[in-house]
Amino acid sequence: MPTERKQMIVAQLSEDLSRSTLIVLTDYRGLNVKDITTVRRNLAKAGVGYRVVKNTLLCLALGDERAEELAFCLDGPTALALAFEDPIAGAKAVSEQALAHKQLRLKGGWMEGQILSREKLAQLAALPARPVLLAQLMGTVRAPMAHLVGGLSATLQQLLHVLQQRAEQASEAEPTAEAA
Repeated sequence: MPTERKQMIVAQLSEDLSRSTLIVLTDYRGLNVKDITTVRRNLAKAGVGYRVVKNTLLCLALGDERAEELAFCLDGPTALALAFEDPIAGAKAVSEQALAHKQLRLKGGWMEGQILSREKLAQLAALPARPVLLAQLMGTVRAPMAHLVGGLSATLQQLLHVLQQRAEQASEAEPTAEAA
């Protein structure tokens, strides 16, 4: 029977997990307290929470289905990185900390109902930031319209040029017709 304190931890952890957009499980073996504090502070700047949890309490907080899906990550000591806003920014922040602290090893993760392997986390971290993705999307949407407008504009300019030349020819022909 879990103690009241452990029940409170599981309840808080369940709430945090339900609010998070990205969950990254890490192995922190080899990091000292100073390094973990540095990692925690750097991740907090990016809007990512970082906490060490017991695997049994994490399994209770995850529920049976997600705990089974993430079982491959629940071997050895585990720390959770929880992104509450932008999952891509969270993945980038965790990956940067893993590069800065070689002992911090990514085990796997979960995002929007999908299990993420280390490779998928690396791919997610390699994506451009949200503003860049939005700008690329807008450029992709805008490109066909810009080509259409450019094509129509070029056609109209050519028509104007032809009409202008015709007007010049007509004005040149009028004085010679009057002279005859």
